[in-house]
Amino acid sequence: MPSKSTTNPAIGSEHRDAMLHSLTLSLEDPHGTLLGLDPVLEREGYSHEEIRSAFGCIDDLLVAIAERKAAYLTTPLTQSQRIDDLDLVRRVLTEFGTHAWREYSSSIIALVRLMMAEGARSPDLRKRVYDAGPASVALELRKFFSRAHALGVLSVSDAHLAAEQLMGMLREPLYQALMLHPASPATPVDASGPVSASIDLVLDGCARGQA
Repeated sequence: MPSKSTTNPAIGSEHRDAMLHSLTLSLEDPHGTLLGLDPVLEREGYSHEEIRSAFGCIDDLLVAIAERKAAYLTTPLTQSQRIDDLDLVRRVLTEFGTHAWREYSSSIIALVRLMMAEGARSPDLRKRVYDAGPASVALELRKFFSRAHALGVLSVSDAHLAAEQLMGMLREPLYQALMLHPASPATPVDASGPVSASIDLVLDGCARGQA
């Protein structure tokens, strides 16, 4: 059964944010996450009681981490004030793609492994984390493509398809880690080439009316 939320109101927001920041950074090293959250908590010096007091339950902590990751990934999209031409669109997408590639090469691998390990006791955990993380990122990317289309910078017949195409390519490190080397640490890969190629493919599809 899912853990019952028992947040302690005496835990200040600053302390909670500090814990969340520390644990989120810890996931950049996915070592041990196949065994669940305990190795991560031990590494950072937190007990289950401290987590329950600050977040309510383990599930709420993982959802909070997913929300934090989504907010970080979408910062280039949500803070782009001007996308008046194709160069600006490419610049925003490149910054977003670089963030995404780096996260999908490290901390998101750890988060997915944690969901796999913790999901048996909490059937709705995966959906909650998906809604807080990947679904939120995809929504902001769709909004960005729709805005570029409305401004006449891109020709995007299906913003959902364009977003899914780009995200599918940017998730390659995650697929590689989970499918080919599920128990191995992630191997850092230079993001510039794959990110640039992924964006070129999507923008070319927009130019030909295929996205």
